Amino acid sequence: MRAPRSIAITGLRSFLGKRLLRRVRESAPETTVVGIDVQRPYGLDPAVRFHGVDLTEPTADGRLAEALRKEGVEAVLHAAFRSRPRADLEGDHELETIGSLHVLNACAAAGVRRIVLASSTMLYGPRPDNPNFLAEEAPLRGHRDAHNVVNRVEVESLLADWRRRHPEVEVTVLRTCWVMGPTYEDAITRYLARGIVPVVLGYDPLLQFVHEEDCLRAFEIALLEGRPGVYNLVGRGVLPLTTLLRTAGKRPLPIPATLLYRIRAYPSEVQTGDPPAGFYDYLRYLWVADGERGFAAFGEPEYTTLEAWMSFVSSRRMRRYR
Repeated sequence: MRAPRSIAITGLRSFLGKRLLRRVRESAPETTVVGIDVQRPYGLDPAVRFHGVDLTEPTADGRLAEALRKEGVEAVLHAAFRSRPRADLEGDHELETIGSLHVLNACAAAGVRRIVLASSTMLYGPRPDNPNFLAEEAPLRGHRDAHNVVNRVEVESLLADWRRRHPEVEVTVLRTCWVMGPTYEDAITRYLARGIVPVVLGYDPLLQFVHEEDCLRAFEIALLEGRPGVYNLVGRGVLPLTTLLRTAGKRPLPIPATLLYRIRAYPSEVQTGDPPAGFYDYLRYLWVADGERGFAAFGEPEYTTLEAWMSFVSSRRMRRYR
């Protein structure tokens, strides 16, 4: 497939949606960009053709298909996912799982030729029996206490079924590990930005990060140039959690799992809808991903795991002195 004349981005107000829109406008000004979200973002580039669509509505697939046909969209980036869990489990499922099904139905009806899905290596799930590096073929075991992860495992299953019925469409799934950088924010970065970070006593798992710029570059290539397949997006190298914290001048606070998993202070189950295990197990067990396939498809990342981490840490320090 040649470079698409028109692309659409769902989840326009997300970090990925906002930043990728800007990159595409700069690198491919001849490409028409269509924005899909519930509300028009403040200060949106007037050249972007915006369509307000609520993916949780029963008729969303029809409305979205109409918009895609009208704009002649050839490639879609689906990035309408939560950056932090909410207590509204049903609402999150409607947006992430049912909403993704609406997007797939709309793409089929409108004849879209390329789909790029934003996914996560968290879908592999933290397990004590995981190998050191999980390849893309590894089962997506997720975590039953992390409802957004459960939703996205279901989305990938739906997409796999859809892809078998539509072999003519280029489908790319990009599973990013935890993203770090000067401007990226989500529930993970807020937790790790603390000076004192609670950790599970007796556990020091290996972690990996991908820098926001390496992440955005891969999505841009997949959307504009095409890289069909499933890829892990990670930075080079892994480091133990406590090493990362001490490198940043942070103090790990080891707490026994039996106590930590009963604490409701942070992350609060009232706020997230998830028991503590849905978060802390990712700071307890192994779930690092093999990035070789992604390196071959999108090039060597500019930042290692350590460099991505220090970029995040230094940017937060600079904010304190502004």
